[in-house]
Amino acid sequence: MRLQMSKAAESEGGNRLAGKTGRLPEREKTDFPDDALERGETPPQDPELPSAIRVAKVVGDLPAMPHIAAQVLDKLSDEDTNPREIHQLITQDQALAARVLKVANSPFYGASRSISTLKDAVMFMGFDSIRSLIMTAVLKSMYSKVGLAEQLLWEHSTGCGLAARKIADELRYPRKEEAYMAGLMHDVGKTALFLHAPGTMRDIMEEVYNEGLDFAEAEQRRFGFTHALVGGAIANKWRFASTIEDAIADHHEPEPGPTPSQLTQIVNGANAICHKLEVGPTRRPDLDLTQVKSMKFLGLGPERIENLVVAIGEALRANAVPL
Repeated sequence: MRLQMSKAAESEGGNRLAGKTGRLPEREKTDFPDDALERGETPPQDPELPSAIRVAKVVGDLPAMPHIAAQVLDKLSDEDTNPREIHQLITQDQALAARVLKVANSPFYGASRSISTLKDAVMFMGFDSIRSLIMTAVLKSMYSKVGLAEQLLWEHSTGCGLAARKIADELRYPRKEEAYMAGLMHDVGKTALFLHAPGTMRDIMEEVYNEGLDFAEAEQRRFGFTHALVGGAIANKWRFASTIEDAIADHHEPEPGPTPSQLTQIVNGANAICHKLEVGPTRRPDLDLTQVKSMKFLGLGPERIENLVVAIGEALRANAVPL
């Protein structure tokens, strides 16, 4: 089946990243007009221009974290926060409160009894799981604005989050929910680009899905940078931990370096497994996962990789990621 995305999609529409330039600057609309990409124009690709400025020229204002979600995440980062405070914040957003109750009662968390109140749900799930749930809800809301690309992007993002958590569990990585969040958010830059240039991203997605082209290479050719850089900028704006920001920004090229990031390698490996399982627009069923550098870095041999692929595939078929 070939993917064809209609024109209707168009109407629905870091300090570390910025290097020495600081946070992303405001876009000067005279530099690169809003509709330039849709007219087939390409942004400035001057190699001397800092990458963050190239992003700002095309994307402009990055998506902001929803107000209540931002408050909850801030509270969750405070060691002195208690469940009552989290409960009080979540009750201010009825949709979010309903999601927390729904997920707490889902097979994903395996509650032994029905959880009927939000207070009980917060106590049962714990802060780490609440944090993951908040980000899943935020991302789902963002993807709902993308239009016809929503299903493929959403399936890949949640699939990668689940795969990252499974890999983290296999490796006994101590912060499994952090792995889930990094996997879930690794392609958030695609959403930002879709919202700004839906026609161009639609064309890229068709090429990737129908012709097997590399997503990042297609973006580099059209924009002068990739969704990974944009995603890292969003993670920086939303004040994610630096390990998550790095995992999002570097998930296509997790260079080991002197102090390798295990989380970045986990997300890269999870992304590769989703490509092999054809979860999302990039389909690579013949991919030899044993030759993926991140798998080697993580010490995952053929048998463990095969077990992971089977477990992740079964979990995805069972709709293991709720919401």
